[in-house]
Amino acid sequence: MSILILEDDEPQFIWDTVNNLQLAFHPIIAPEGIFDYKSLTAFRHSKNVAVFFDRNLLSSFLKLCKQGFLNDEKEMRIIALLMTWILMHQFSISPGLAIKENAVKSDDNIIAKTELKQFNEAFDFYPSMMWLRLAQGEIDTIPPFKFSGIPFETQISYHREDDHLLMHLASMLHVVYLYRRKDLSPLDKVISFLKWNCKYLLICKYTNTYITMLFTNQEGIRPPKGVNSNRIEIIMNGCYNQAWDLNYLSNWSTLYYDEERQQDAFIFATADVMLKRIFINTHGGGNYFNLIDAIFPAKQAQKIVDFYEQQLSPNNRNRPNFGDNPTQYFKDLIKQEKNRLHSFINT
Repeated sequence: MSILILEDDEPQFIWDTVNNLQLAFHPIIAPEGIFDYKSLTAFRHSKNVAVFFDRNLLSSFLKLCKQGFLNDEKEMRIIALLMTWILMHQFSISPGLAIKENAVKSDDNIIAKTELKQFNEAFDFYPSMMWLRLAQGEIDTIPPFKFSGIPFETQISYHREDDHLLMHLASMLHVVYLYRRKDLSPLDKVISFLKWNCKYLLICKYTNTYITMLFTNQEGIRPPKGVNSNRIEIIMNGCYNQAWDLNYLSNWSTLYYDEERQQDAFIFATADVMLKRIFINTHGGGNYFNLIDAIFPAKQAQKIVDFYEQQLSPNNRNRPNFGDNPTQYFKDLIKQEKNRLHSFINT
């Protein structure tokens, strides 16, 4: 990767466009995807900063490098803009979670290692100024790169499901069950999910935000694909995809929660509208109670707050026991939720 030389208003163009498009997020310095120059500068001088790419961004990056262009011009400019912004701030890119998503779905670790090698090859191949010119619209293509096809040498098993993903998958299956319950009000659905979550799993603030906005039909929040299908395999595919979206955020949260004491720090990049809304409504406007107050009438909101404080507060909650084999516990829970859905569909 060559040196990036910025002139005149080019730094401001990059800065303003990334902020206007809200492409990168951090819970403290950019909870709404808008960075302050002073805060970001202090952040990058005090930490080794890496940027997580979601699956869509990584796939688009690799496709752009392979073809030399993308049919979706906006998508192509966004990739180039993000690359320029990252290089401008001397951040690194962490594609691991995005690579893992594809590897888990295909159950193929060789594919994962090959993708990692492709990413590293492409990142090193293109001059920094080429990304800037593509972002500015001064060029419309880049030279296609011929990947070696050689897997990256690493002992990491990308294709193994992690416990975070399994928890999210079980949650999404229960979300589908509640979503299809026409006899329940939005308030009933939210409290029912919180009760189920309290009984069986760890609490995820991103999941709470998602289900609250979903059950109240907030703009830009979608149920898992295939939610109304009567075929379990179609529902499972949709739940898997939605579980992965939430998995990016929850895995990331295990890294940033103790960030002040760590030398490494992470920013999350995405162009996905729903992921943005979930993150912004989790971090950008206060806590979960603020979201509840903004969505529900006062009396209904108070019922959720009362339940949350009585059942889910650290002082009152009895955490579920996952036993000696948490992974098996989560798989059994997934099976339980699949059976619940199957029974519901066939009644």
